[in-house]
Amino acid sequence: MIQPEYVKQPADLLQGKSVVALYFADLKPLHGPAAVLDWRLDGQLTRMLLDGEIHGKAGEHVLLQSNHKIKADWVLFVGGGKWHGLCEETHAALVKHMLKVARKAGFTDLSLAFSPHDEFALQDLKQQVKDALETTGKGIQFCRYSCTTEVAV
Repeated sequence: MIQPEYVKQPADLLQGKSVVALYFADLKPLHGPAAVLDWRLDGQLTRMLLDGEIHGKAGEHVLLQSNHKIKADWVLFVGGGKWHGLCEETHAALVKHMLKVARKAGFTDLSLAFSPHDEFALQDLKQQVKDALETTGKGIQFCRYSCTTEVAV
């Protein structure tokens, strides 16, 4: 089994074939890595939200090709439901879902981009990613993760 690698980089600088980020139904405008990636992708996700095509519900997925303003070739946005009230257990399930969706899309080299959350620490996130790779990461060869709201300048 591969070990996840923690990197201190904003979402738009993460390496890999795909960068995967959560977006939430109750965070509008977009927040954290989803906002950074959407900004670099010229607001494609925001337009889909405004047009009512997507809502941020758990289970939604949006795959967008990079426009070369980010390092990864693809961006996979995964709906996370509600941010407010998000507990550690639900977040862990979302991490597993992110890996499952990325794997089904055929990505074996990916980066996961997270926002810091008051309910759990970076060490908790590290364990969530590690556990998710053990249970749903079969076929994934490289996995990096980041937890920041920074933007590359």
